[in-house]
Amino acid sequence: MGYKLHLLSSMLLFLSLQPYAQNKKGQIKNEPIEWSHSWIIARPDTGALLALLIIGDSHVERYQPVVANKLKGTFVVSKITTSGSMGNPEYINQLKAMLGNFQFDVICFNNGLHGTGYSAEEYAAYIPDVYQLLKKKNPKVKIMWATSTSRRKANQLESFDAYNDDLINRNKSVIAFCSKKNIPVLDFYEMSIKHIDYYTKDGIHFNEIGVNAQAQLIVDEVTKLYK
Repeated sequence: MGYKLHLLSSMLLFLSLQPYAQNKKGQIKNEPIEWSHSWIIARPDTGALLALLIIGDSHVERYQPVVANKLKGTFVVSKITTSGSMGNPEYINQLKAMLGNFQFDVICFNNGLHGTGYSAEEYAAYIPDVYQLLKKKNPKVKIMWATSTSRRKANQLESFDAYNDDLINRNKSVIAFCSKKNIPVLDFYEMSIKHIDYYTKDGIHFNEIGVNAQAQLIVDEVTKLYK
């Protein structure tokens, strides 16, 4: 269809052997494997289609293609997925590099399952920074924020893992910030609580039914914004 595709980075997997570093907000706490994947479709010059960017983790890897299919003919759908977490001083720099100078009409942001070494307070301190970054190159962009799904124990899906309480507090900070800024919140956490049947055996990822449900929530909200 003539759209210029920009593959900013393929799946970059590397062992986290970097020494800890300091900045004004804290210490870098790398995971055993850090990864990122960006697929950015430049906003069409004709204006015939709108541009949606979804930022998140491996959940986004699964539901972004479904969203793109559901919005085909209306939106081009890009993604930035990474193991990076708010709380990590390098996360903002990572987003800056990936966002570049691209323009988007809607950005859906979903971050929270990674970075278990950061407290809920460290995570929350980065929410305003991320918001300002998303708006910097896109002053008129419509932003949606998604809460993180619950974390369950692998092969014991009826139980939550030890990190889930911190995740709840992260979500509370997201909801409080979005309420002040009048940002729509997609409550993936509430969905995950009600639907244990959406989970794969690992207790983190969703199966095909759950992925479709996440995608539909995004599509419904985007449609509402542009109805």
